[in-house]
Amino acid sequence: MPIIRVLKFTVALFAILTWTGSAAIFASGESGEQQSGTVIGTIFDANTGEPISNATIYIEELEQGAISHEDGGFRFRSIPQGTYRFRVQHLAYQPKSVRVSVQGGDTTRVNVELRTTQFRAREVEVTDEYIRDDLTTQVERVITGRSLRQQLGRTIAETLDDEPGLAQRSMGPAPARPVLRGLGGDRLLILEDGGRTGDLSATSSDHALAIEPMTAEHIELIRGPSALLHGSNTMGGVINVIRGQIPMQGYDHIHSSAAFQGESVNTGLSGGLRAYGPVAGDINFRADASIRNASDVQTPEGRLSNTEITTYNGSLGLSLVQDWGMVGFSGNIMDTKYGVPGGLGIADAHPNGVDIEMFRRYLEGRSRINISDSFIRRIDLGGTYSYYKHVELERPESRPDERIVGSEFGVLTTNLRAHVHHRDWLFFDKGVAGIWAENRDYASGGFSFTPATIEQAAAIFTYQEADFNRLNLQMALRYDYRVVSPETERTSILIGNIRERSFGGFSGSVRGAWSLNNDMKVGATLMRSFRAPGIEELFAEGPHLANFSFEKGNPDLSAESGFGAELFYRIDSNRFDFYVALFRNQMDNYIFPRDTNERATRRDDLNKFVMNEERVLMTGVEMNYRYRLSSSFTQFGSLSYVRGDFVEDGESFPFIATGKNEGNAVPMMPPLTGRAGLEWSSGMLRIGGHTRFAAKQNRTDTFESPTDGYALFDLYAQYHISRGRALHTFTLNLENLADTEYRNHLSRIKEIMPEPGRNVKLLYRVYF
Repeated sequence: MPIIRVLKFTVALFAILTWTGSAAIFASGESGEQQSGTVIGTIFDANTGEPISNATIYIEELEQGAISHEDGGFRFRSIPQGTYRFRVQHLAYQPKSVRVSVQGGDTTRVNVELRTTQFRAREVEVTDEYIRDDLTTQVERVITGRSLRQQLGRTIAETLDDEPGLAQRSMGPAPARPVLRGLGGDRLLILEDGGRTGDLSATSSDHALAIEPMTAEHIELIRGPSALLHGSNTMGGVINVIRGQIPMQGYDHIHSSAAFQGESVNTGLSGGLRAYGPVAGDINFRADASIRNASDVQTPEGRLSNTEITTYNGSLGLSLVQDWGMVGFSGNIMDTKYGVPGGLGIADAHPNGVDIEMFRRYLEGRSRINISDSFIRRIDLGGTYSYYKHVELERPESRPDERIVGSEFGVLTTNLRAHVHHRDWLFFDKGVAGIWAENRDYASGGFSFTPATIEQAAAIFTYQEADFNRLNLQMALRYDYRVVSPETERTSILIGNIRERSFGGFSGSVRGAWSLNNDMKVGATLMRSFRAPGIEELFAEGPHLANFSFEKGNPDLSAESGFGAELFYRIDSNRFDFYVALFRNQMDNYIFPRDTNERATRRDDLNKFVMNEERVLMTGVEMNYRYRLSSSFTQFGSLSYVRGDFVEDGESFPFIATGKNEGNAVPMMPPLTGRAGLEWSSGMLRIGGHTRFAAKQNRTDTFESPTDGYALFDLYAQYHISRGRALHTFTLNLENLADTEYRNHLSRIKEIMPEPGRNVKLLYRVYF
């Protein structure tokens, strides 16, 4: 089989890279002290000269971070010789970046002055590519610190819902998943510490994402060429939730934090603990644990039954950090129970709802090998193993107190990856080449007849970057090969010939960004994407009550290919921040489940949903800004719009779709959305309010319900105070103050009940 040869090549190359990195270390003939150095620094107030504790220091190129102590000091050990960009942030100060040159066998001392400033409602990372000396992933947006605390929700989707261009697909609060520029599912890759999550959240609206936001350190949004380092199906982008489960650096003492959150709309309570530091010698640890419990959500029309959620999450990681690099391992457990509402408005099958029990066991290993004075700068090796299970328990209408297994799904997923970071090559200043391989063992049970299937995939890719004065150029190329092999090949009278399928294809991207001056930048991105159909899209067969559907796959589906283009303009100045992007994405063989509005023969209480492939064009705009009116007041806003249209076979793609709604609208497209607000800050206190709004969405598919527009009003306040080594933060959110009734167009249960009503949410987090 071709895939076996690909996997053998991948494993062999993985082993060769490991040996090559180790050999390079010993062949250099240099001691660890000569290859790496130590950085010691102090963070202090530029006006008073007082030391600043609890500041975050982050080395972008190495993806390592530290927190300043009570005396403002911090330390990094075993830093490979070279020049790096240190990014320093604190709640009450203006972020600052400094360049630090590290000499092998030497100690470099750094003093960083921070100036007080008002808070920013959204922390946006704008990278000045033309002054960087090393490769770092091009992160378009980072949600961290006080922004993450303010937006922290029950799920990753709810946490990101206020970000420009992002919406959330939902079927109740627990199984919500992000949608970016109208693209969700497998077209928006969601990672945890750079690795695949191993869950099935991309395949169905009732499947929850197996990431708990309470213990996340920050969340990255990645677009463009660097997104292809993670996958070929990244037309929507990549969301990377950083939890730091494996310590990547050595620590000189233990750091810890605790968080507690409560909200009124569901009588919800949650809490989390996190600690990391040295164990003995060069061995370091990181541990976290969290619990979340919430009752049914209250809406302006009353209680939405069967929307409770209980989640337990915990992880432990250990690593050895020395001059040559690091090696570490971690384990994570997650158990959650949640409900999917029922109702006769959209399906007669389960008016009492469905209870879902889900768990995941996750192991990760990671190694980093630093190499000095060589074309190869660094080798990163990693692997993950995930055991995931999802069980749907139905409540018969005649016996609502009983629960029977309706459907269950299990997946064993193994991933391997290797990245080789190199220095100058041709006209590129830096770059990375890598390989990736995955094996998924899928099975289903209950009333689902989707066959047990083995899915194997492998990829090889490269990302390169070059600077020409003020022009930054990024390029990426990737080839993926995937084989989907059902356990038994047969002919189904419902879906056709179930057989082994194989897919292969290239994806690539080019991005150019021109810095007009120190404050303004303009650029463009081109991307070609490749996506092979998944197991469920090919072979799904049977009722799926929690998703209100009788699902019919299509074993004859083709691979999906897309071409995207984006133009963007950015201003980042002391008083005014502005970003606008125009985008156009066209896709051949766009795969989606279409509601036939016909009842299934085997289940006359469920509609048939059949997998289709069509030609699709999506165009839109995304904009956000912040204007600092004075030292205390800031005004901000954002706007997002995407339009999806089917394009007839044989018809050329128009530059932009302008036709009226005549049945050609792509289903489940978010409407025009935005927000506008005002914020006041003084010292350690910040108070603000904003309006969230959405236009009506009447561009719908044939059997899709339209939704009305709405406007909501929210208030928030944040306060922080330092006492010794502890930093105490308080965040209060008053959401939907007027208890407005509104419906999320991307919700599968919008016909049953509206979205949550008035909510009071309080978060307390302490760092010590």
